[in-house]
Amino acid sequence: MTGDSAIIYAGETAQPVRMGRTGAGTVIGAAPSVEAAARLAARLAGEGVGTIQLCGATGLVWTAAVERAVGGRARVATVLFGFESLIQVARFKELVIAGRPVTMLFLCLQEGADPAVDRLERQEGAVRALFVAVPDPGAGAAVAAGLAGEVELIELYGGFAPNAAAAVIEAAGERVAVGAAMSPAAQRE
Repeated sequence: MTGDSAIIYAGETAQPVRMGRTGAGTVIGAAPSVEAAARLAARLAGEGVGTIQLCGATGLVWTAAVERAVGGRARVATVLFGFESLIQVARFKELVIAGRPVTMLFLCLQEGADPAVDRLERQEGAVRALFVAVPDPGAGAAVAAGLAGEVELIELYGGFAPNAAAAVIEAAGERVAVGAAMSPAAQRE
């Protein structure tokens, strides 16, 4: 797994799955608690995963715990949402709490990816999570545009720059919340 990145999302524990056919890939794992996320992250960092990214549902408390658990062996990032997505994020959270069906799209930048093939779907109760690897930010915007009618929330992983994230926001439309993984490591403690 050396060179791989990982996404840890809040959900029932499942065996991590690797997406990617050549070179570095993306490991997808779930954790039901902050403690489980820290254990999973420590294990992945020990196996050589270089970047661990946490979904937006986990928050900064999980990020701090994961940073402590990896002890500098991996870069840690968490998905944050811009002001333009706050109302949609609140609506999404209300739907999840009410047990209503929702779909999330996790877009992962991954060299050589084929969005038609490099996909993973996980279903937990009413929450459907689609993980799609894309070779470049433009492909991410195209996937977002194609799925905008199906998803309520999009999270961007693997280094989407602000201009690329803005393109996804525009492609998805105003009703879809879009957040991007950012690394708090550059911040002062």
